[in-house]
Amino acid sequence: MKKLILIFFVLFFSNAFSQWTQTIDGRSVWSFGADKQNRLYAGGLTSSNSRIWRFNGAGWDTIFVGTGQTMWAFGFDTIGTYGNMYVANFSNGLLKSTNGGANFTVIPTTAFLSKNPQGVACGKNGNIFVTTATGFFRSTNGGVSFDTALTGLNCLPVLVDKDNQNLVYVGVTSAGGSGIGFYRSTDGGATFSQNLNPGKNGYNLWQKPNGNLYMITTTSPYNFDKSTDRGLTWTTMGNMPNAMRGVSAQLNGDIYICGNGGAYVSTNEGANWTTMNLAGNPTPIMYHNNRVWSGISGASGGAFYYTIPTGINSSETVLTAEDFALHQNYPNPFNPSTTIVYELKKAENISLKIYNAIGNELKEIDNGFKNAGRYEVNFNGENLSSGIYFAVLKTTDKITRISLILVK
Repeated sequence: MKKLILIFFVLFFSNAFSQWTQTIDGRSVWSFGADKQNRLYAGGLTSSNSRIWRFNGAGWDTIFVGTGQTMWAFGFDTIGTYGNMYVANFSNGLLKSTNGGANFTVIPTTAFLSKNPQGVACGKNGNIFVTTATGFFRSTNGGVSFDTALTGLNCLPVLVDKDNQNLVYVGVTSAGGSGIGFYRSTDGGATFSQNLNPGKNGYNLWQKPNGNLYMITTTSPYNFDKSTDRGLTWTTMGNMPNAMRGVSAQLNGDIYICGNGGAYVSTNEGANWTTMNLAGNPTPIMYHNNRVWSGISGASGGAFYYTIPTGINSSETVLTAEDFALHQNYPNPFNPSTTIVYELKKAENISLKIYNAIGNELKEIDNGFKNAGRYEVNFNGENLSSGIYFAVLKTTDKITRISLILVK
């Protein structure tokens, strides 16, 4: 197993990520999820916050009121108009909705050996995967019955591989440390491997479109771990300053995590982190529709979002790797100069511009008709202050971007 400890920076800037907007004011938000139609949901934490909300584009509608239990996690399949929704309701059992949250039924805790669901995920083949404090449960018949695995382990996050539905990942967490780590199934959750990242409190997991896996922890030294081979081996990229509970990523490569002390972003696979200036101790974080969402508990809590600036309007289309590639700048962080590299698969007109953290255009550094090929452009930030900036590469109707970190 690979173990590589790198020098790990957490950078603090006062001028970046200052535009957070609070919603669901005064509520304790514990989880997020998105359904087949890309509608966003939030789940609350205990007592009067034991609710499920759905975002309507401007605010949140309460679609379910619980009896005091935490809405721990969401899972969605692809069946029907919206996809069946499953919510780990911790004490009552597993909530299920077949109509986009209009109605819910409860799969009771007796289906899970009378233990409380605390994680849930769905496979495209209709399988349901549930985690509890004493094991992992799988249903292949829509929740009618469940079989078990990883018995006796405190299983928390569960994730189905984006490219292979037979690969199921589970993180094990425990204050006592028994069996903590990462487990991998290659047969759709029927059986699991030995512990592939032992000694690590596997509190949460995320997978990027390129297949890379990330694992965060709530126990010291608060490792941020990465796997490039779908969990077979792990590399420790470094340590966060506090316990981390939420992890997410967006298509262009930025990684977001949150926990005690706020939220952080990395543009280089976790080698460096920048604070996103979100006060408090958030639990969930999720990239959704060009926004980073995070949830905080307590009287000043709620759902908070930060809009990622792109310098384009919503009608334009994000490019895929088949169109061209905009590579991460190097060095990054930089001071004061950095090199931005892009590759075109075909000849076309382009524009490469720099924006600040709130979406204001600062400078166009390349433009015009370009033949297919690789291009390198230098950007000098000597007249700018430390912070997050964005390089946006556009054609006539498509776009992609990267984040740049300037440190002085």
